[in-house]
Amino acid sequence: MIWIRESSTPPSRPTEEPGVALECYLAAIQNIAHYAVELDAEITGPYVKYLAGLAAEVQAAPSQALPESRSTLRGLLRDYRDKAAQFLGRLRQQLESTAKALQETVEALAQSDGDHSTRLRDTLKEVRAAAATPEGAPLRTILTAAVDSIEGDLAQMRREQQFTMAQLQTEVRILHRRVESLQNAAAMDQASKFSSRRSIEEYIESLPPAGFMVLILKSHGLAQARAKYGASIADELVATFARRMRNCVPRDAVVGRWNEQDFLAVLPVFQGKGRADLQAVSDHLSMPYACMMAGKVVRISLEVSVEVLPAAEGPPETMLRCVEKAFGG
Repeated sequence: MIWIRESSTPPSRPTEEPGVALECYLAAIQNIAHYAVELDAEITGPYVKYLAGLAAEVQAAPSQALPESRSTLRGLLRDYRDKAAQFLGRLRQQLESTAKALQETVEALAQSDGDHSTRLRDTLKEVRAAAATPEGAPLRTILTAAVDSIEGDLAQMRREQQFTMAQLQTEVRILHRRVESLQNAAAMDQASKFSSRRSIEEYIESLPPAGFMVLILKSHGLAQARAKYGASIADELVATFARRMRNCVPRDAVVGRWNEQDFLAVLPVFQGKGRADLQAVSDHLSMPYACMMAGKVVRISLEVSVEVLPAAEGPPETMLRCVEKAFGG
């Protein structure tokens, strides 16, 4: 009976399981740091350093550090993703310059190749004609062989250059396609990834009269965050806010950033928002947002007011004037 009771009692491991979980958590943080994609020393270096510091804090005082470490780790990952996106944006700009320079090089090579080939072939014709005269008879064999050899080398050079030109033209086409994607990105506000003011104005001007309405969102706190924490923190705050805002509006809405603190969403007229809906959007967006600063979480509060501009009769310019008035000019 004693044996049955002892064997049927489930094993208890109250102290082992938390230890194993902590080891796995620390290993996950260390692996995230170890396998971070190398971008730039000024970006990747601090990221790995902050992760190592977080792991040390958790290991030294797990009971105190664990709750805060969750938001810190999430913030570090988000911050590195955003900086990686900015890094890739700079690469795209360099790509545009490279494509332009390569195009100019290809055009210059094509032009110079035609000129040099023409002059060289004319010279070879003159040498061949001189070898055919009575005066050139003693050297006719030597000159003819030399001309044939030079023409053969010239033809080979021409084929190699044509092959190189074809390769360069292929590279130019690839670069141009990438430049087009860069130009498309220029129509967006880089921090929020929303349409820029100019782009959203052009979109509104293209819509039929009275077929759409505009959701106006005024945030309070973005400018203060930029002044207090700097541009990088402010951009991170905008990116976080933009993702949350995108989830608050219908999928087919076209969203844009009007200025530093003001945003808007263009909606089909049948998707108007009631007062309760507007308050829900405001409540959903008005909150503290977590941003990373020197490897630590900084919480910045934003207050967002929401209003809707109903469909307006007349040309789209009428709605644009209403939008400008709503944002204070």
